[in-house]
Amino acid sequence: MHSLVDTVLFLLCVYGMGFAAAIPVGASQLEVAKRSLKGFLLSALAVVAGSVSSDLVYGFIALFGLGALLQQPAVEAGFWLLNGLLTLVLGIITLRDAIRENASASENLLPRTVAIDNSSQPTITEPLAIARLRKPGVAYLTGFSLAFTNPMMIAWWLLAAQLLRGVHLAPPDTLATRILFLAAGALGIGSYLSIFALLVHRAHKTVSHQRSKKINSLFGVAMIALAIYFIIRSVNVFLTL
Repeated sequence: MHSLVDTVLFLLCVYGMGFAAAIPVGASQLEVAKRSLKGFLLSALAVVAGSVSSDLVYGFIALFGLGALLQQPAVEAGFWLLNGLLTLVLGIITLRDAIRENASASENLLPRTVAIDNSSQPTITEPLAIARLRKPGVAYLTGFSLAFTNPMMIAWWLLAAQLLRGVHLAPPDTLATRILFLAAGALGIGSYLSIFALLVHRAHKTVSHQRSKKINSLFGVAMIALAIYFIIRSVNVFLTL
């Protein structure tokens, strides 16, 4: 019979596994960093919220009976393809905005707060790019979509549950236990992404405008590279079916 100490240890382990699972760099982290680097912390945290919401959906699916279905090779390959296409679109948009920003006159780009009221005819594309990053609703949908099309998350939930059972840390399998498992795992994932967003946001004031533009270009290139990897992985799976 599990004691309170055993339950606390179980939840701490789940939290730590969730925290560690969020560390590998992916499209969601790049979207968080991109917004935080621009100074839009609320928007960056909205990406985190969207990602965690999607992870919770996958957690429910994994722990309540549909995990095996979504781990079928054809289904996983389909999700890899969707994730790759979505990441590719976001990467192209990021790289395009960075290129246009580099080509714009410096007087139109210096203050981020001037874009709406400036009467000196600022460029059309720059305010639109900034508005897209600033909106929490768009950020939430972006985070949710990127995480939801990532088939690795459902595998992580199943693996975490099996691992904890294997080392006899998991308490009896009840509805309350599953809910606590989901909450602790999601909190771990959300904690890392939130800390990451806060650290990047804190550092953005020390990053020069020129360096910020270069970093945004690198974000775009990295997302396109990730997208190509996801698409190739999907095609390879489909070819082996």
